[in-house]
Amino acid sequence: MAAPMAQTGSVHTSSKNADKKTKTCKSRRETAVQGTNDSSIVSKCSMAAVGYFSDPYLHCFVSKTTRRSPLIHRGYYIRAKAVDFFLKKFLTSYPEKNQIVSLGAGFDSTYFRLRSEGVLSSTSFYEVDFPDVVQRKNSLIQNNKDLQKLIPGLQSQGEKGNPLIGYSSAVVKWAGEAFSEAVFVLYEQINPNDAFGKFMQKHFQLIGSPLKCINAFPTLCDQRDRFLKLGWSRSEVADMNYFYRELVPPDEHHRVESLEPFDEYEEWHLKCSHYMVVVASNASGFPSVLSDIGTPTETDSPGCLPVEGRAGCDLVKRFGHSSVMLRDKHSLVSFGGFGEEAGKHCRILDLTVTDIWTLQSYVVPVKVNPREVQVSRMHDQSILLRDGSVLLVGGRTSPIHMCTQVLKVEFSSKDPPSSALICTRCGLMAEDVCQHRENSSPQEQVFVEVSSLKSESDSFTNILCPSNSEIQGEHNTEISSDQRPSSRPHSVNSVNHRPSEISENRLMNSNNKCADNGACDRCACGGGSGEGAVRGDGGQGGQYSGVRFQEMKTSGDSPSPRWRHAAVLIHYEGRDLLYLHGGRTDKELALDDSYLLDTQTFTWTKTEDKGPGRRQSHTASVWGDHVIIAGGMDQGLRPLASVFMFSVHTRQHTLLQVQESLLPRYSHTAHVIDNQLILVGGVNVNHSVPGVAVIDIDSKKVREFSIPVEYGEQLLMLHKHTSCYLGNNRILVIGGGGNCFSFGTHLNCSPFEIDISQCFGEK
Repeated sequence: MAAPMAQTGSVHTSSKNADKKTKTCKSRRETAVQGTNDSSIVSKCSMAAVGYFSDPYLHCFVSKTTRRSPLIHRGYYIRAKAVDFFLKKFLTSYPEKNQIVSLGAGFDSTYFRLRSEGVLSSTSFYEVDFPDVVQRKNSLIQNNKDLQKLIPGLQSQGEKGNPLIGYSSAVVKWAGEAFSEAVFVLYEQINPNDAFGKFMQKHFQLIGSPLKCINAFPTLCDQRDRFLKLGWSRSEVADMNYFYRELVPPDEHHRVESLEPFDEYEEWHLKCSHYMVVVASNASGFPSVLSDIGTPTETDSPGCLPVEGRAGCDLVKRFGHSSVMLRDKHSLVSFGGFGEEAGKHCRILDLTVTDIWTLQSYVVPVKVNPREVQVSRMHDQSILLRDGSVLLVGGRTSPIHMCTQVLKVEFSSKDPPSSALICTRCGLMAEDVCQHRENSSPQEQVFVEVSSLKSESDSFTNILCPSNSEIQGEHNTEISSDQRPSSRPHSVNSVNHRPSEISENRLMNSNNKCADNGACDRCACGGGSGEGAVRGDGGQGGQYSGVRFQEMKTSGDSPSPRWRHAAVLIHYEGRDLLYLHGGRTDKELALDDSYLLDTQTFTWTKTEDKGPGRRQSHTASVWGDHVIIAGGMDQGLRPLASVFMFSVHTRQHTLLQVQESLLPRYSHTAHVIDNQLILVGGVNVNHSVPGVAVIDIDSKKVREFSIPVEYGEQLLMLHKHTSCYLGNNRILVIGGGGNCFSFGTHLNCSPFEIDISQCFGEK
């Protein structure tokens, strides 16, 4: 049995100085590799202490325990689980005299754990590592009576004459020749060429322990064939996603999920797709364990879509946030998420506004108590309403604290246009398409100047709309130069929706006072009890200088608090309805319920049909009078490729039967452009990273396009991001990235644009 071993080479030279320099470099490399043992054993001990894996001897090799993150716990858990699984399979297959050789054992406590379980009575157990590591481990054992009792005869051998020093492939070949009946188990990294793989390699390079085999054997096929070419009669391989899904029983999945709060599934799946196990044997008595799994194949892509950034633009670095286009059609505001703020990584409270024309971004500070006003949330949905305000629905502040407040957000402008004409019914600018202008009588005043509704000192303008009016027109905040068809919108963004009508509107002045100067609920203007809306001020260098929050009281059959849900606004029979589906809670990994919120009365209605089933981290997009649900992840944490259509008229979901294979994905974004559903990015458990998928809604045909792993010197991890369709076949991406296991945190340098012109070429 074997574990990964550092691959080192020898340099022969007659020069003493050169030999001394070579030894120094080699010593530094060996020290760096040995350092990975010290950090690894602390992580293993932390993982066991939480209850992921039972090993009462790990703490004997740790001088000071440190609590690691849930993501690191899971990474070391799956490694321990896999090695234990194959060791016990070997011991069961050969219950009589046998021997185990552990290469690169470090401070691993497997021997002591198995010995205490009584399964090594006929086993000779050998550990191989650097002499310094072996000496340190021997010293720890000699000073621990509990460990000494488990070793009948401890022998230590120096490095002189060690046949295993050399390249790892030489070790693989030697093992196959030295033992007539043997099993070789290797746990190692793969997939070096995607963004996560490059980030992982950079981490090991920075700590002085570069991965020497990952580029020589980058895929599962390469690792499998490596052993066959080196003389092993059988070689089976699987990544850790397959191992966990197929060889770890469901009740163990449930136990793991209950150990501690966890919500980093993107990073968990990416980590598991970049680590694999090879089981090679030349023994007829060892059963096939990973047979018939197939080997992931690369998906043919018709092309790679160009990605462009813009030099000199302000960077937005965050993930798990929501974004929405404001009514001015060029200000894209991002709420919450996790990212970089004041040079630190944290959950973000302040809002960021990005001008899609210039790609310049600025911060609108939020001066509220986040414990009282749930603004700093992750995995929520932000919806543009008809009056120009934004509704924040769902989300979480931590995996055990879900957001219960439905917040209405209003923005104050530094310098609103003094001569602009605005519709008194729907708040649209005169240059926008508005049916009220066409259908109104000559005596009816439909459009008024902004200056007639505000004093010179006013810094916040909010147009009053009749509470009982029915707006038949349609407003789309997407930017497009093409003509929209009458029956279906030309482009609808999952984060940019039609504004809805709110009956409760107030005219605010520069001092944030209500126009009626009377008491109001949920308002910080000074006219109420102080329990209401609160406001942040001081926007820097942008159009919007402040923001006001108001908790909206809803009624009806309200959905339970949740995050990673999908929501979108759809206009139907004179009403603007917010459609919400799925998501997850602190108890349920995926929900299957759907709701409609009347944004005029703020009344929830639950729909009975549960067609899409349980899913989270999916998307919802509007197409005519339908909502399209795409992708996501189910209760078993399996990424989904299915697409459903929800009819607002029938309140039923139907499956969209696509003709070709669509890559499963979750944590992506979606847009409808003409009759094409565009899916951007995401994560799956395959070895084909989702790029941009195009689904023709009418013909049901599917095409997958790849995106670059990096642009310039910046890596692109296209998940937990938001995006906006700009028109002219360009999609703007804001944020994205995640915590990459123990390798660090990656934050995309955004905004950047994806040119999707190829998606609308010849089909």
